[in-house]
Amino acid sequence: MNVGAVKQAFLDDRHCGDDFGYWGDDSSTLLCIVDGLGHGREAEAAANAAVGYVAGHRGESLRDILTGCDLEIRHTRGVAMGLARVDRATGQAEYAGIGNTRARVFTPRNLRTFTMNSTYGIVGAGLRKVVPESHKIRPGDIVIMYTDGLKEMIDISVYEPSLFGELQLLSEKILADWSRRADDAAVLVFRNGD
Repeated sequence: MNVGAVKQAFLDDRHCGDDFGYWGDDSSTLLCIVDGLGHGREAEAAANAAVGYVAGHRGESLRDILTGCDLEIRHTRGVAMGLARVDRATGQAEYAGIGNTRARVFTPRNLRTFTMNSTYGIVGAGLRKVVPESHKIRPGDIVIMYTDGLKEMIDISVYEPSLFGELQLLSEKILADWSRRADDAAVLVFRNGD
């Protein structure tokens, strides 16, 4: 699977409230980025509960995963969450986000980036609406999902092209270059099959 991911706790705490997950089958890849509210043990518990819920319901629609997770993790402090599903055969990417996680698609061929949008709210505190959006992505395009522990707008077009083939190194470089260092942080990158 063409994925790289990394997370880092605020002030090197042993508990990180930001997390990620990714799962693939014969036809699609599901990507998940989560930011538990606050820091420390309770933020980590919320993030772990959310990722665990997604893992157990990954075959459902993005809307159903988010609304189900919202009910399931009400006992936690809640999370911001982004989900993306990429159909590897058609290149159709569906994205749904709640709160201040971020998702962008970068095209190495022309160094262009576009942002996928999230809806205001907190998963685990009652969702008003979930609005998935669809985009066509091409082979080689890179989906970058990250939490607000990184600066809102990142620009990887300045990176050496060779880095786009080394996704774990790419995720680590994004974290190192764009972390705000004032919060937990997580980065998940996926390259659509070449």
